[in-house]
Amino acid sequence: MFVGDKNRINVSSSRFSDFIANNNLYVDKTAFIEHVLQDASTVLLFTRPRRMGKSLNMDTLATFLDCMKSTARLFKGLYVETSPVFGQINQYPVVYLDFVNLDSSNLEGLRRSFRRQIREIIGKFFNPSEIKNNLKEYVDNPFDYSPDILGVLLKAVADHYQKEPFFIVDEYDKVIMDTLNHPEGDAIKNFIVNALQGALKGQTHFAKAVLTGVTRTTKESLFSTLNNLEVYDILHSSAYDADFSLTETELTELIPENEINGVRKWYNNMRVGDELLYNIYSVMSYLNKPKAGLKGYWSMTGGGNLLSSLLVGKRAEVIANMLNDNSYRCNTALDYQVNMEHLKNGANCSDISFYTIAVQAGYLTFEQVNSCLYEVFIPNEEAKRVWARLFLDTQYKDPIPKIIGIFGNIADTKQFSEQLTDFASMALSYHDIVKDEAERLYHVFFFALLYMMGYDCQSNREAGLGRADILLRTPQYNAIFEFKTSGSPKDEALQKEAEEAIRQIDGQEYWHEVKDSPLPLYKIGIACHGKKCFVKTILHSSMI
Repeated sequence: MFVGDKNRINVSSSRFSDFIANNNLYVDKTAFIEHVLQDASTVLLFTRPRRMGKSLNMDTLATFLDCMKSTARLFKGLYVETSPVFGQINQYPVVYLDFVNLDSSNLEGLRRSFRRQIREIIGKFFNPSEIKNNLKEYVDNPFDYSPDILGVLLKAVADHYQKEPFFIVDEYDKVIMDTLNHPEGDAIKNFIVNALQGALKGQTHFAKAVLTGVTRTTKESLFSTLNNLEVYDILHSSAYDADFSLTETELTELIPENEINGVRKWYNNMRVGDELLYNIYSVMSYLNKPKAGLKGYWSMTGGGNLLSSLLVGKRAEVIANMLNDNSYRCNTALDYQVNMEHLKNGANCSDISFYTIAVQAGYLTFEQVNSCLYEVFIPNEEAKRVWARLFLDTQYKDPIPKIIGIFGNIADTKQFSEQLTDFASMALSYHDIVKDEAERLYHVFFFALLYMMGYDCQSNREAGLGRADILLRTPQYNAIFEFKTSGSPKDEALQKEAEEAIRQIDGQEYWHEVKDSPLPLYKIGIACHGKKCFVKTILHSSMI
């Protein structure tokens, strides 16, 4: 269910009141409030990928609970209004920490920004004359950056209001993840861990703590001794599965029937427990600008640097196979908690840690095979484009800006072939290419390249009498790529294999799928030997 105007899409705010007060489209996720208040656990941790509505849910919960406001009018017509928990509206003080906006540039910046948030919270709850004891010492000393202040603050709020507050922490792990390889990364991590430990461990002074993040960390011992912690991750089903992002039912209320298949292909298949969800940020961005078409909105919000650094060895080959073949899946164990030390170095990172963080962050999705084995794969078209970008950036030093002009000149087949030959040889010149893998690497390289240029391209697609390596469609022309490995690096040997590739395109009738198109069709044969390649291009119906 949703409320508000379907034509008023807000993709920049995570404040619940902004949506309701301005009649913006709001998908009703207030069942989350009911689930939290009926949960018997004292500390709740929700791990979800980026842009799945975590921050909005946390603000919605805080708005509902906040005893310093009267917010019942904002929830009129929403699910929670009919829930048995509605009587608890505006009954609790709420201590809300937003780790998204902490400064992670260095330890000093983190400490200062953390102190600013604490001072703002203190100012919300206390007049200057009401600040006492340890809290007053903290306020009066501008150089006090003690992380232990959180526990002191929660106790002071509980004492002042004679009611334990709700303690909400949004994106608790963001700063830790952003600074894994920072020179001060360990010190930054320790500051965050000590701050949260001071509030969550020992004698606590909160009614319930609710935290969100992408991962559940281990080794840092943040959660290791909490016997009142309940973790709701994406691997295990719970009452909260549909509380973040968009379900199929919710999507059908928002998207015209003739557009659903396209939206499903681009943004669906992000599994949480038993639910296959749509990326809510991307769907809302699409609704906001439907004429812009389906594109990678989620990928524009950043992230992926950590995965890029871990995309080495066999893992790079697996992702390359996923890019080439939509049906390709990798069998692996997954661990619901991640050891941050394993993520600092690509060579030392285990495959389990890599696939776990990729699944938790939403870059891969999963299907469970048995109690300890999962199939992981790229969930949708949007995530596929993210991987293509990561693969190119990691393996081939960001070649996209150098290639755009070359493809704009494809009508001059001779010049195009020469430029593409030079470009591919340059881009791959530093790459260690095993002889038996040369054809596959060139195939993946060009597929990822075309994909990230925004072209409609398909890999290993059944066409005519066989499977075309790459079928490319553009508004100006169509093209078919076929790759061959040469047994020799000599130009004449490479040229012979490139010409054989074009003969295969003709003999197998790979052009059959686009034979009725009025656009010109280019047949591109690419022969490779190690780091050297040769490109031959002809216009369909021309002779070799």
